[in-house]
Amino acid sequence: MKIAYINFLLEEDNYRAGVLVTDEYTKPIEFRITTNLNLDQLQEILYGEALKEVLYKEKFTIQLLQSLKEDYDIVLVKEKSLLSIRKELEKPVVFIQRYEYFLPLNRQSHKVVNLQEKYDPLYITVSPQDEKRLVSISQQLNEMYRNFNIMEPFDRIEKAIIYLSEKER
Repeated sequence: MKIAYINFLLEEDNYRAGVLVTDEYTKPIEFRITTNLNLDQLQEILYGEALKEVLYKEKFTIQLLQSLKEDYDIVLVKEKSLLSIRKELEKPVVFIQRYEYFLPLNRQSHKVVNLQEKYDPLYITVSPQDEKRLVSISQQLNEMYRNFNIMEPFDRIEKAIIYLSEKER
């Protein structure tokens, strides 16, 4: 299974995003990054609370995924609002987070665990159109999670963005 990880970074007034496609061993296959997007205070005021959703969804995520040359099976995101991009993609979008006991159980969510307890339990949520694929997606992620921390590629993206930003200065 190939996974497209999407992550974002805000440094001062600079917004950037990256996508990393990995194989089932979390080995990198393809990486793309956006250019710096500088917003002034007026733009931040005018966008208000919608800023992150508009930026992350419209400016970054869709463009990054469309720029990929490598195919992928699912998109993993850490922003729940990005589940809505599923309408624009042919692939499942999975919101992933650390599992906490108070999280609601429903037909669109599932717990992912590392049986060796090397990593914290995770909680995944899919969009309504992928509800029937949830168990299959969860099983595949559980299988990967046996040997690899499937959250760690998000850190790689952030580190790569920082590295490239510093190199460009």
